[in-house]
Amino acid sequence: MTAKRAGVPLVHPGPRAPERIVSVPTGVSVLHAELPPGAGVADALWELTRDAGWRGASAELAHGRFGTLRYVHPAPGVDGVRPATFSETVKPIAPNALLTGSATVGTREGRGFAHVHAAWIDAEGRLRGGHLLPETTVGDVPIQVTLRGLPSVTLVSETDPETTLPAFTPHPVAAGDGTGRRAVMSRVRPGVDLHDAVLTIAAEAGFSSAVVRASLGSLVGATLHRGPGRVGVVDWPATEVTTLVGTVRGAGSADAVAELTASLVDVTGALHTGVLVPGRNPVAVTFELYLEEADHVRTAHRS
Repeated sequence: MTAKRAGVPLVHPGPRAPERIVSVPTGVSVLHAELPPGAGVADALWELTRDAGWRGASAELAHGRFGTLRYVHPAPGVDGVRPATFSETVKPIAPNALLTGSATVGTREGRGFAHVHAAWIDAEGRLRGGHLLPETTVGDVPIQVTLRGLPSVTLVSETDPETTLPAFTPHPVAAGDGTGRRAVMSRVRPGVDLHDAVLTIAAEAGFSSAVVRASLGSLVGATLHRGPGRVGVVDWPATEVTTLVGTVRGAGSADAVAELTASLVDVTGALHTGVLVPGRNPVAVTFELYLEEADHVRTAHRS
């Protein structure tokens, strides 16, 4: 049995895959666009990706409003098999104003598919967030999107034998290099500490400095900095990260440092934000991690 507290890796029902991080290097092309009122969020993200000739993309969402909003948030497992699952569908009343969101865009069962997490202000003025369901639409204010197309990657969502839940995995394809900017798209499997994953991926890609953008997935609860010498813990068994951004400096050296800032949703649907504590945030189910090479990044040290 796994210990029921944040930061302790979950035990999943299926066979443990030997490869814990799957990465594909790629060029990247950036597209700025709007999702128009009335459009399905996931469908519109796939259409932008497909029409640009890509089979995989990472997206940042901002501003705008939702029309129909349907979402779920993490929940403890109830069948004695899965340690974590999703809540029942939440159907909030409008308006719901988008703050930030992240999406991985690719295919599932041969059709366009997008995995979307977002944070918003609801009709009661509360900060909320979660995993958007496919029926979610854009409201009367367009949603702004920064889409990073990955020409050397195809992203495929399949049911993972280890967790018995769906997950995106990157696969290499022969393609152009985009703008010449270098990036890596990765899937991080359960139990891997997120900081360790970021530093490993950057070092293996040859990125001394890098930035993390538009990355999403789940952690076993979360442990966050709460001021000098203090940390806060978000409850077990899982949180859904709606946005992960960060920096890497000195990857591949003894002085390597990664600083990661996240917004994440707990088992009640409440939103938390903060800087993640290194070594105390293992992946719960899966993490879709996008790193882009940077010429120079200054990363603050924390004690």
